[in-house]
Amino acid sequence: MQARQGAAIKKMISSVIFDLDGTLTKTPSPWQYVHERLGVWENTACNYLEEWLSGKMSYDEFCRRDASLWNGRSVDEIHSYLDEIEWNRHVPAVVQSLVEARIPSVIISSGFKYVARKIQSQCGWAPLQIYANELVDGPTVQINVSGDFNNPLSKKALAERALASMGSSMAESLVVSDTTRDLEQLCDCGYKLHVVEEDDLLRVKDYI
Repeated sequence: MQARQGAAIKKMISSVIFDLDGTLTKTPSPWQYVHERLGVWENTACNYLEEWLSGKMSYDEFCRRDASLWNGRSVDEIHSYLDEIEWNRHVPAVVQSLVEARIPSVIISSGFKYVARKIQSQCGWAPLQIYANELVDGPTVQINVSGDFNNPLSKKALAERALASMGSSMAESLVVSDTTRDLEQLCDCGYKLHVVEEDDLLRVKDYI
């Protein structure tokens, strides 16, 4: 009887991989958000995005060009705009459930570590590993996550590395993202949750 009860309460997943922007936050692209706040989106930055999406430039070059549009601004100023980005309202409840269940999580994002760290700090999120890009003085971008699938810093490569360090595997993991691009790249994950509406994030609890 005890063995059956133990099996019944066994966790469905051993880890969760989260996208950040548009998944844990309500802003699909923090890059675009900052560009719009600085007034450089419509005439310039949107063209850089189109060139990357069409394969005319690498992700690294795309990020460097994007960050160059912020030349002369301080990192603190850029961070102040990132502070304006709203979270999905269900983040605290979902994080609490994961922490209580002791399920390790990973955030992998081509957005900014600054935003992810803020969520981690305010929600007491642990254990959590974060892979995301960073801004340094200039500002210039330190690329820690690449949007190119074949890059050693792709989401898939980083997910495999993180899960191995946790003693987990793709088959035992849930991937949560607002984009089908992420779900396709991490198709080896045993469980997938596509966040289309804000309330979809709550469904993470169904896998715990």
